[in-house]
Amino acid sequence: MSGLVTDPHGRERGIALAAAVFALVALAALVAGLWFAALQEYRVGANVVGDRRAFDAAEAGLEAALAGWHAGAMNRLGVNDSSAFSGSLSGGGARYAGVVQRLGPWLFLLRSTGSDATGSRRTLAVAARLAPLRLGVEAALVASGPVRIGAGALVDALAADTGGSCAGAVRTAAGVVLGNASDLVISECPAGGCLRGDPAWTVDPALRNASVPLLGAAGWASLLAAADTIRPGGVLTPASPVWFAPGDFSLPAGAPAVPVVLLVQGSLVVESGAQLAGLVVVRGKLIVRGAGGSVRGTVLAGGADFSAFAGARAALVSSHCSVEKALEAAALARPLRERSWTALY
Repeated sequence: MSGLVTDPHGRERGIALAAAVFALVALAALVAGLWFAALQEYRVGANVVGDRRAFDAAEAGLEAALAGWHAGAMNRLGVNDSSAFSGSLSGGGARYAGVVQRLGPWLFLLRSTGSDATGSRRTLAVAARLAPLRLGVEAALVASGPVRIGAGALVDALAADTGGSCAGAVRTAAGVVLGNASDLVISECPAGGCLRGDPAWTVDPALRNASVPLLGAAGWASLLAAADTIRPGGVLTPASPVWFAPGDFSLPAGAPAVPVVLLVQGSLVVESGAQLAGLVVVRGKLIVRGAGGSVRGTVLAGGADFSAFAGARAALVSSHCSVEKALEAAALARPLRERSWTALY
């Protein structure tokens, strides 16, 4: 009889139980295999996600370090000196920590290690170089509006430069660059006694009605990104290479120890005895009110008035060296254009 097994004693036995047990074992093995495969896929996926989060965190660290570059601190690092940075991504679970190391006068190496809550870690590095703004003009004063120069004042673009490798150098520079020839008014001043340059003055039509002479919006924004804000009554210090006055500002007596960049949203008043070296950018008017004040470098302004004072001479003296030093100190770091980025591990 089919499907039956007959033993020697004539009893018949079925195989259904054995077949069912075998099927259950096979099914359990299949389920276990599928579960193991799914678990492995989950682990691989979690590792990939964690690795990607760690990579993104490391990359965000590099971008944050470059975007938040503080020229006052970073540009004063000595060769081989370093500065640490850290932070986290929004949403939590991923963090970064890194270091900025100075390799040379212009070159920096940034390393950032990102980590995820799963334990994944990635380290990236980027080489960056300081990129100082270049003015592209040699002048003591560049103005998009009226300039008045009176007795006792001096705008001089022919004086010998001072400081470091620039000492004694005389560069060909214009005394005043204007948008319109009619904007320059010189009164009560002997010929050549108040304005010196080669030429003494010249016209650049591009300056007419310019909100920020020569710099343009991009140049202004670049310097503003590196600036510390100074409030009315504040004093410029060497703690920052770039200062920004959000309104009108009066420059008090005294001077920073090093050339700086001063950005003024309103008008700038130079008080008696005030001393400043570097680049001065004034969206309003430069007013020299106090006797004996001086600026050594270049002034870009919406206008200038050197006639509202009496007494000791006030001077604006062109200094290419002071401007270069100020702009180099204020420079932001930018990744090298070629082979600047690499994944370390």
